[in-house]
Amino acid sequence: METDTGLKNKAYLEGQRLKNAGFDNELILARLEKSGVPEELAIEVVRNLAVQQLVDNHNCSKPFYNIALVRIGIGILLAVISILIVPNIVWMPIIFITSGIISALLWKKHVL
Repeated sequence: METDTGLKNKAYLEGQRLKNAGFDNELILARLEKSGVPEELAIEVVRNLAVQQLVDNHNCSKPFYNIALVRIGIGILLAVISILIVPNIVWMPIIFITSGIISALLWKKHVL
């Protein structure tokens, strides 16, 4: 049982090292099989590495949505203030809301 755990740890460490080096999943699978890891374990390692990468990408995009909502909220707040101060100019609130949305989208392109 100890050798299975050791082989599993070795496979995960090797897979993570190859993933960090920029190799794609098929090359990682081939290298693991070439180094003596059983095919089932190699497939499991590659699948878990792919899932972990998806989770990491999702966690990286969470702050964007919070900041985007803040930027859009600032645009809406400025729109409400401009309606109260200058009620005759209708296009000003539309510009503030639109600029909040555009600011959020530009920030998304910059960050992600």
